[in-house]
Parts: sequence; C-alpha cells; structure tokens
Amino acid sequence: MSFDSMILSLILFTPIIGGVLIYIFGKQEKVKLLALLASVIPLCLSLLMLFNYKLGYSDLQFVINIPWITDLGITYFLGVDGLSMPLVLLTTLLSFLTILFSWDVKHKLREYFTLLLFLETGLIGVFVSLDFFLFYLFWELVLVPMYFLIIEWGGPRRRYAGLKFFIYTHIASLIMLIGIIAIYLNAAQQLGYYTFNIIEITQQVTFAEDFQLLIFLALFIGFAVKLPIFPFHTWLPDAHVEAPTGGSVMLAGILLKMGGYGLIRIAFALMPEAVQHYAWYLAVLGVINIVYGALLALAQDDLKKMIAYSSISHMGYVVFGLAALNINGFNGAVFQMFAHGLISAMLFMLCGIVQHSVHTRLISQLGGLATRIPKLSVFFIYACFASLGLPGLAGFIAEFKVFIGAFASFRTLTLISLSAVVITASYYLWAIDRAFFGEYNENLISNPHDLSWFQSVPLVVLTVSILFFGLYPGPIMEMFNASTQVILEIVEGGL
Repeated sequence: MSFDSMILSLILFTPIIGGVLIYIFGKQEKVKLLALLASVIPLCLSLLMLFNYKLGYSDLQFVINIPWITDLGITYFLGVDGLSMPLVLLTTLLSFLTILFSWDVKHKLREYFTLLLFLETGLIGVFVSLDFFLFYLFWELVLVPMYFLIIEWGGPRRRYAGLKFFIYTHIASLIMLIGIIAIYLNAAQQLGYYTFNIIEITQQVTFAEDFQLLIFLALFIGFAVKLPIFPFHTWLPDAHVEAPTGGSVMLAGILLKMGGYGLIRIAFALMPEAVQHYAWYLAVLGVINIVYGALLALAQDDLKKMIAYSSISHMGYVVFGLAALNINGFNGAVFQMFAHGLISAMLFMLCGIVQHSVHTRLISQLGGLATRIPKLSVFFIYACFASLGLPGLAGFIAEFKVFIGAFASFRTLTLISLSAVVITASYYLWAIDRAFFGEYNENLISNPHDLSWFQSVPLVVLTVSILFFGLYPGPIMEMFNASTQVILEIVEGGL
C-alpha cells in the first residue's frame, strides 16, 4: 500500500488516537503539548498532500478503497478532490490554531483537548468520506464532542444552548438519514446490488424526477440546519454565545461548512433535476439569509452574537451562489466557505480575548479599547474589514464571484442582496467605532491584558492567510474549479 493511499487515513485518525492517548495516559502538565502534537501532525500531512495535489484535475486523488462490510456494500473509501482538499486543509489548520489558542484553559484539561481532537477527526471524516455509511458515521461523530464542549465549558446558559444544538442537528441528521437510505435502496434496485459508494451511485444511477423532488428535500433539511439556512438557523446564535471560544472557532470556522459541502457533494450531484426545480427557491432562501442575518447582526449589542448573526448572513452567499447554477456562482460559494472559515475563526478568537481582557463583550459597555489593548484592536479591526468584504482580502473575492454568478441568473434578487453589503459595513463600522475608539470606560479593568504569545500566533497566521488568499486566489480557485465544473455539468444534465 503506497504512502499516497495511506496519507488520508493518517490525517483522519491521528487526532482521535491522540485524544484517546491523552485521556487515558496524559499527565496534566503534558496534555497541552500532546494535544498540540496530535494536531500538528495532520496539519503537516495535509500541507504535504496539498503540495502534491495535481491542480486542474477533477479526478479523486489520494484514494483508498477497501471492502469493509461486503454484504451491505460498505467500503472504507476515502479520497479528496478540489472540493474537499481546501476544506481538509482548513480543518487541520484551524484545529491546530484552536488548540494553541486554548493554551490557558484550566478546567478539565484532558477532557477539553480530547474533545477537540475527536471533533477534528469527525470533521475531516465528513470531507474525505466517499461512502455514505462512513459519511454519516463521521457526520454524527461531530455532534457529540461539540455538544459536550458547549455544556461543560460554555457560558451561563450553556445547557440550554447545548441541548438546542443537539436537538436541531440530530433531528436534521435523522431526516437526512432517511434520504440516504432511500437512495441506497433505490440504487440497489437499479444496479442489482447494494452499495453505499457515493461516486458509484453518482456516476451509474439515475433517479426518477418524483423521487428526486422528495429526497432532495430530506437531504436539504439535513444540510440546511448545519449551514444554517433560514428558518433552521435559530440554534446557531445560542450555541455561539454560550460555547467556549475554542468551540465557537470550530463551529463557525469548520462545522458550518459541513452543510455546504454536503449540499454540493450529495444533494446537487445526485438530484440534478430537483436542483433545477428548486433553484429559484434556494436563491430566495439564500437572499433571506444574507439580508435577514445582516439586519439581526446590526441589532446586536453583544460582539459575539453580532458575529454569530454575521455568519448566518455570510452562509447565505453559499446557497445563493450555488442556486445560480453557473461556474462563477459555484466557485464563489466554495471560496466563501473557505474564506469565511478563516475570517470567522479570527473574529471569534478576538471576541474571546476581549471577554477575557475586560470581562464584557457588550458594545455599549466598551469604548477606547485601542488605547489600552492596541495589538488586539489592530487585529480586530482587520478581521472586521475582512468580513465586510474589503478588496484585497479573501472575503471580497468570494462575495464578488457569488454576485457575478447570481446576477446572471437572478438579477432582481442580486440587487436585493446587495443591500446586505451596506448593512454589513454599517454594523462592523459601528462596532469598531463604539468599542475601540472614543473614551475608555473607566468602569472596566484599568490595565487590561493585551495579547499573549499563544493568542498572537494564531491571529498572525490567520491574518497572513486572509491576505494571501485575497491577493493570490488563483491556485485554490483552480483547485476547486475542476471539481465544481463536474458537479455543474451533472446538474445541467438534469435539464
């Protein structure tokens, strides 16, 4: 067995093995170093995989496909293409940075870092699994560590937020499972044998239109709750506000992208006629997300809740771009997932530092932070401008591509969605002005602590990444362009 076929398994299972070893054998003083090691190995391997990735190819790469439960057609089938490779890199990078950023966590160290590593394996598994059984297994695995991170290390209303997160996402997963089972049984009737192989079903099975229209809805609900899409979004603000900073970073930076990835990889690829039928409705939901999320963000006094609603707005661009059913819209949607992962991770880290430094996140109680914690202020202002789509940063490229693609298909809806650009700029500029400029609130801590080394390193890495992909998006755009083109051709074949 070659190293190319083994590398994905190493990336996938190193975190969870590290988590188990930490929980069983990890001494208190060594837990952080072991967790960091268990996260840096997958990051290095994913970078190695990136450097050896063949740009411009739509074929799967670094594939391993081994029969597992043959009677049911279950295989251990992993691989990456231009759609999943950027998300694997994003997952390993943010997992490493989150563990480093969490260096000052003191409560139940072993459990905290074990859960983060379990979460990393679940997320990677979703992006590299090409067998429905494996895909669903890792999809559900993500739910458990995220739930415990919220209820054990979260804020005052953490149990309510954790339970709401669990109920929403688990019910949605069960609805999605019904769709997967229906696909599995219907495919078996056509093929003459059982298989959970996503690629095989995509290439060899054609589903009846009525079947597609129904099953697409089941799949969409499963993915829409995770993304999240209006009206399935209400769990997200509570989960973000109550989750510990590390949990919020993983939730916004990676977990939400599971929904967008599943929508493209499974719902769009397997149900092309349904996608054509529902495209306008998807576009409307995307615009509602964009504008409604921005308006809700504008109304918030809590920095963390403002950024949570901003995430809802930004995930609307993903759905809107996909609904356009053209290459610009598709590429913009995928790039938005990647760019938002970097930007939202940085914003939630900074919110956590503000809370830790001055013991409040309420904008109305802040003011003049730039005079007391200047390093943090510079990073925060930079991240806000990245999120509002400043040209030259990663967020601008993503939104620009979405708008170009959407305008070709939905001109009126695109013009409506442009209002969110103004609203987004308004709430970020308002927050910057109120929180970081003016007179310092003397009721706050007189000498708040600025950035520590373990906070600065992740922020610098994210700052450079956001700038790099904003100025030089070509290679990563070329990477997922080949794969999104294939999905788009499948959808167009459903006409």
